[in-house]
Amino acid sequence: MKKMLIALSLAIAVPSFALETNCDKYKNSYDRTYCLSKLFVESDKELNDVYKELREKLNSDGQKALKETELRWIKYRTSRCEVMPGTIDVRCSYEVNRDRTNFLRDRLRECNSRMCDYSTIGKQSW
Repeated sequence: MKKMLIALSLAIAVPSFALETNCDKYKNSYDRTYCLSKLFVESDKELNDVYKELREKLNSDGQKALKETELRWIKYRTSRCEVMPGTIDVRCSYEVNRDRTNFLRDRLRECNSRMCDYSTIGKQSW
């Protein structure tokens, strides 16, 4: 019963903008930040899932190349989206994550349809 009451109160408390798929419609900057934060968290999870799935398809050299490239990409994302130390531009982080996920998903698609192109996996795509 307690869990049901908590779930119901959260459902009522969640503003209608949270149900939108984008964050272009918001009432104030707090709503926008909340929406973008949710998108960022989801994009980060999706990025990690695709990364792990791709990694499983690669041999040890490919895994090493993927990891090295991913570490460089994380530095890129930080330098591009960190406004000041400890503060990020959430929209920027979401967009950069989305682009990287699309790149990794393309590599995964290649590995699933034919041989993995290891030269592309280690390539800087940003």
